Amino acid sequence: MMRRTTLGGTAALATALLLISAACTTAAPLNEATDGQKIKVSATNQLKNLTEDNLGTFRWFNKPVAVEFNEGTMSITAPEKSDFFINPENDEVSASAPLFYQEIEGDFVATALVKPDFRDQWNAGALMVHIDEANWIKFAFESSDATGKSIVSVVTRGVSDDANGVRLEAFDKVWLRLIRKGNNFAMHWSSDGETYVMARLAQMADAQRVKVGLEAQSPVGLAVQHEFLYFNIEEKTVQDLRAGH
Repeated sequence: MMRRTTLGGTAALATALLLISAACTTAAPLNEATDGQKIKVSATNQLKNLTEDNLGTFRWFNKPVAVEFNEGTMSITAPEKSDFFINPENDEVSASAPLFYQEIEGDFVATALVKPDFRDQWNAGALMVHIDEANWIKFAFESSDATGKSIVSVVTRGVSDDANGVRLEAFDKVWLRLIRKGNNFAMHWSSDGETYVMARLAQMADAQRVKVGLEAQSPVGLAVQHEFLYFNIEEKTVQDLRAGH
């Protein structure tokens, strides 16, 4: 099932390669939960102190097969054949993947460190903004049929598009950031949680409140466990969507 379109040009690829080179040579690991070092972000990890029985202000849109919390990390087991996608080729609708979300009013910056299990095609861990069943954004680290382990974005406005970004074969985890300013949404990624590169900018339908959260999927394979090592939603307005601050 081919449904991918590659985005970006020579400049974007060169920037991505520089980020990858820096990440491979630096001595600073990405995350304290997996590498013994602290995350280099100032905002609080909202996964801390959560349990299966105490989700705080978070809710589920599609419950997972299983969920585990461990010292600020979260593992979500996505059911087999789970996805969010409105196929432009045949109008088939998938809306079955687990989404762990908060409802947020107004502008925000959502940041996550995702570590998907890539054993099957299109497996992914993602940040998601869900307005309604026909309008949403999925920004993922995904096992693409076209580009392998890649940054992938899906913007759905009645029907889904499907856009591949930079290839990240050397990585098993990546920082994702989704920013809202008015009705505009910017998608950024980072190898180290400090330097971010914009992957995409899109405008969505007007909505005062949206669901913002973590999505885990296994569109064509069996149930699989994806890890989320950090998550934070800051309710603030950035000045520059492209720069991300």
